[in-house]
Amino acid sequence: MLKPGRYVAENNESLFSRYRIVMEVKETEKSYVFKLVEYDNRYGYDHIKVMFNGKERKTIRKDKPSGHAMRVWGDDNFTIYPFQADIPFYFKLEEV
Repeated sequence: MLKPGRYVAENNESLFSRYRIVMEVKETEKSYVFKLVEYDNRYGYDHIKVMFNGKERKTIRKDKPSGHAMRVWGDDNFTIYPFQADIPFYFKLEEV
């Protein structure tokens, strides 16, 4: 089970593919609840922003297909693959 808190995905490899995404994540028995806190993306893929569809909050149910592949690797990191297209995003719990 994921620890609740802020999770960060970032890439600083090049100027053109740089991004930083911060989401608050809460796992319930039946779903994952994401709240977009920070979204900084230069020229990279914007699938995370499209996944939120202009809203601040996104819920992905565990028991129904959502079109977004998600894999939890531990209690403090996960990968989400919006629309199962282009690249997956690796999120880890933000150090405070």
